[in-house]
Amino acid sequence: MTTTRRPSRAVGRLSLCLPLLLAATPTHSHACTTAVVSGRATPDGRPLLWKNRDTRSSQHNEVVLLDGERFGAIVVVNAGERRSVWMGVNEAGFCIENSLSRDLKVDEEVSGPNNGGFMRMALGRCATVDDFRRLLDETNQSGRTTLANYGVIDAHGGAVLFETGPNSYAAFDANDPDQAPDGIVVRANFATTARGLPARPTPDALAEVYSGERYCRAAALLAECKSDGVSVDELLRRLARDLSDQSGRPYPGAVNGPDGSLPDRIPTASTISRLTTVSAVVFHGVRPGEDPRLTTMWTMLGDPSFTIATPVFPVGPAPDDLADEHGGEIGEIALTLRDWNLTHRRDGVVGRRLPGIWSDLWREEDRLVEQTLEQKNRWAAALAPESDAPVADIIAWQEAAADWAMAAMVKELAEAKQAALAAPVAPASWRADERPADPAAAPRVAVYDHSEPYEGSENLARILTADARFDTRPVTPQQIRDGALDRFDVLVMPGGSGSKQSEKLEQSGRAAIKQFVEHGGGYVGICAGAYLASSQYEWSLGLVNARCWDRVHWARGTGKVRLAMAPAAEKLFDASGQLECYYGQGPMLAPDDEPDLPAYQVLASYATEVAKKGAPEGAMVGMHAIVRSEYGEGRVILFSPHPEKPGGPNGLIAHGVRWAAAGSPSVATRPAAPAPATGGE
Repeated sequence: MTTTRRPSRAVGRLSLCLPLLLAATPTHSHACTTAVVSGRATPDGRPLLWKNRDTRSSQHNEVVLLDGERFGAIVVVNAGERRSVWMGVNEAGFCIENSLSRDLKVDEEVSGPNNGGFMRMALGRCATVDDFRRLLDETNQSGRTTLANYGVIDAHGGAVLFETGPNSYAAFDANDPDQAPDGIVVRANFATTARGLPARPTPDALAEVYSGERYCRAAALLAECKSDGVSVDELLRRLARDLSDQSGRPYPGAVNGPDGSLPDRIPTASTISRLTTVSAVVFHGVRPGEDPRLTTMWTMLGDPSFTIATPVFPVGPAPDDLADEHGGEIGEIALTLRDWNLTHRRDGVVGRRLPGIWSDLWREEDRLVEQTLEQKNRWAAALAPESDAPVADIIAWQEAAADWAMAAMVKELAEAKQAALAAPVAPASWRADERPADPAAAPRVAVYDHSEPYEGSENLARILTADARFDTRPVTPQQIRDGALDRFDVLVMPGGSGSKQSEKLEQSGRAAIKQFVEHGGGYVGICAGAYLASSQYEWSLGLVNARCWDRVHWARGTGKVRLAMAPAAEKLFDASGQLECYYGQGPMLAPDDEPDLPAYQVLASYATEVAKKGAPEGAMVGMHAIVRSEYGEGRVILFSPHPEKPGGPNGLIAHGVRWAAAGSPSVATRPAAPAPATGGE
């Protein structure tokens, strides 16, 4: 039996919902915010559909063309995954998106397509909102596992939101003056029917409802637009990029806010554009009678605050800049930009850098929107009844638009990288050189190892030999916690996993290393050991005033790179020019601004790069590859690449270990280190 329900009706205009102070709510992995806008609420009579997609499951998205049962569709998917669609438009002009609504869950066991699978099915089958309604009726009987608010528009003026559970649904028609007096239906992550709420709930009714603040914020912003009609650019700019505090007030300097400077730190727990936002879309439909293939999907891959909207149409393959199995390139650059502008605790955005990014990207986006709308109107006006849309022209335009957007993003990435490297570093003449390494000394070297012997340790043992005047012993996390570092001059933290090393060391082991270096010991970090010594992560040691650039693409692939040696390296390493070295996904270092740590000195930078697995090209070149610093009385040197590998240059490791050990006050006079006691892990 079909269990379609008629939604409750509400009286009055769209609530502004300000201010709305909400009780603390749990963190949810899905936090999408959406709106369906009837053509009667837009300046040009074309319906609009908007979604900010929030998820923790996949921050890498792409745009792809999919074949369906009846229609092909251009869609946004998790990169490299085609079974589920998260927003899309088919060649019939039918558009769909969703927001998760777990309160639609039922007690009985259900089966059938899930939220993303159901949207893929709908795009393949449905030409109209009525087709979608029939699909819902059919699957009420056959089964589905949907828990979602689906927003849909079509090429005939349809604009409806469906609150859809596994075996029932309720329709909210944006064209119905009783249900949507302003022609707008807004949803976040709740269903009014599941909670017994009216179709347009009041702020008081949402005070304890997860995502209620985002619903109210979106409703308020759309209400502000209603006098002139809701436009594409307002949805792209004012809705998708909203940054407001918990009470719903936009921050000064934000797109919707009063004049002023953005705060140094912008928490995003209550904003529409937030740390879990991975993409956003605004669908701009067509008027009845216009060719449905003129329906435009304005796509923002990545956090909307760090990306540029790009138009695509349901007429052919997605532009290359938006399509990649590891994530569309425009979106991957946006991820890099956002990652660099997150707070250290990753609980907000650093506000001071945003205006510069916005002034660059939004200027280009405004031109894209203006010229695309002109093209769309020109195509629509030129088409005689029953004639076909100029598909070749549309494909050429969306390719050119994507190239335009990509060029703006590449330029912004280069500027951000330049700014990251512009922070202070130590001069080439450095006081640590006043006590150079003694080539006759025999440093006592501890090589960290929390596992069975592996390649990293074997390579180091091959270099740091007794014949080369090194006394090298392995040391485990337990031995470090038990005080074994007191018998050494330098600790080498090799490759592997920095977070795993930190976990194995535990708090007491990490504290023992910091105390060892502070009192004059040396620290040599290679790849993972460099991550561990940085000031970047909560699990880091914080020995060096260094952040890790583009850490969202830390798994960027492996291969040979060339290192450009800095002037300071010639004296330390007896090396100059460019050296080839193996790279294994080590950190690309850049200066941090920790007030209690000194600036580091650059010894080498990356002259070439590895840019695989979706990592943006151009992000790696110029970033710091080898740096050295001081921590207390001790010395620290970090190698992002792997010069200890066969083929080297192995001499960098030997010189680096000897230099780091030279900070130990009695490296040349101490007796050989006894082997640490066995045991531990």
